Amino acid sequence: MDYQEVLSRFAYDGGIDIMNRAVNAATGDYRENRDIINEIVLWKMNRRPFVTEELIDAILSLKEIKSPLQALESEKTPKVVEKLLQTKGMQLPMASTVLHFYYPDAFPIIDQRAYRELYTVDYPKSMTQISRLTNLYLQYIEDCRKYQQEMCPEIAFSQIDKVLYQLDKEKGNKVIY
Repeated sequence: MDYQEVLSRFAYDGGIDIMNRAVNAATGDYRENRDIINEIVLWKMNRRPFVTEELIDAILSLKEIKSPLQALESEKTPKVVEKLLQTKGMQLPMASTVLHFYYPDAFPIIDQRAYRELYTVDYPKSMTQISRLTNLYLQYIEDCRKYQQEMCPEIAFSQIDKVLYQLDKEKGNKVIY
């Protein structure tokens, strides 16, 4: 068997960048080493998204959005959500998490627990069409906004996904992988 030929067909990220970081990380730099280990775990799980400069620019183009209402009214929002969903390794829960970390006052995280608490049904795992997922997330933003205004106006919108998550968890519901 020609193992060099077999190796030439290997078409995945070999993790060279991670290896270089690990080799060059200082012994006492715990933050860097922690980040490297997290990156190794994500690499092994094949969950590292392929993030382009175009995608980063799209995410950063939302910087003027300061509220969920502005997110819903902006024509940029669905385009950015679609770009995130078209990214290899990126599904809606992770896409919403990226948006939330950049813009917590406008974009809630959608996950199994928060979705189930808000809608009293399980998150639709079989849905894969990007336009349907984008619409699902836009509706989720609106419904989170309404929930926050009606049920817990004393809580900042940036915390609504955490409230929904915790309520579901306290009911004893399980996360289905």
